[in-house]
Amino acid sequence: MKCVKDCPSNAITIATGAIANTCIHCGHCIAICPEMTVFPDKGEIVPLRPHSITAEDLSAFTAGIRSCRHYQSKEVPEDVLMQLVDNLKHCPSASNARPLQLTIVRSSEKIQLLNKLTEDSLIKLFSFITSPFISLLIKLFVPKMNIQKLKRYKEFFIEQQKVSDSFICHHAPAVILFHGPVTKTGMLEADANIWATYTSLHANAKGLATCFNGFIVKALGKNGKHNHHFGIPVTNRIYASLLLGYPKVKYKQECSRESPEVTLV
Repeated sequence: MKCVKDCPSNAITIATGAIANTCIHCGHCIAICPEMTVFPDKGEIVPLRPHSITAEDLSAFTAGIRSCRHYQSKEVPEDVLMQLVDNLKHCPSASNARPLQLTIVRSSEKIQLLNKLTEDSLIKLFSFITSPFISLLIKLFVPKMNIQKLKRYKEFFIEQQKVSDSFICHHAPAVILFHGPVTKTGMLEADANIWATYTSLHANAKGLATCFNGFIVKALGKNGKHNHHFGIPVTNRIYASLLLGYPKVKYKQECSRESPEVTLV
């Protein structure tokens, strides 16, 4: 009766062996059954392997992970990329649905295009927001928005375009785009960030390095007009992006940050 007791949807009737349509396909019944008689939607039942990772090991490992902006000009093998993708079957999702899709941009020409489209879109956005009329409206209705900061961002981006041909993508050999359909009821943005985080941890464990890239999401996420360049359906939205490759540098010290404020109630 372990499966019945652990089912979050009360979907299992042992007497008939039936699973009701309230099932959310979380897999708890498969994972907990000592007799291995509940079968998954896909694949085989695989017993968990014991591991030796302690909490201290995990803390030490994550302390060494940093956003990478300097990559070797070395291609990430396709089988390694597919291992990262396959591992996502173990990742949770915010709503127990899995509508997310991945696009892995590997061509240097496509990555360069992604870089340019992002830069151009952001400069256009900053130019619009900091225009005299829009600035006035923002000061009236969104006084907390720092217009001067956005102007400096715009100038900085324009300068970087002159001196760097990969200011956004940093010559990463691969960029993973997490995307899916636009929905009012789904939680795809949360799912994308969960999956990107798992991918980053797994990649770093394989000797790769990653960088979460919010610029790409901000510039191209809500606007599907550039999706066709990367084989993404025009109806899909980019929810997260991750630069990926072999790092050029190694860090020797932990760089602590301020812990978040906590309230216990």
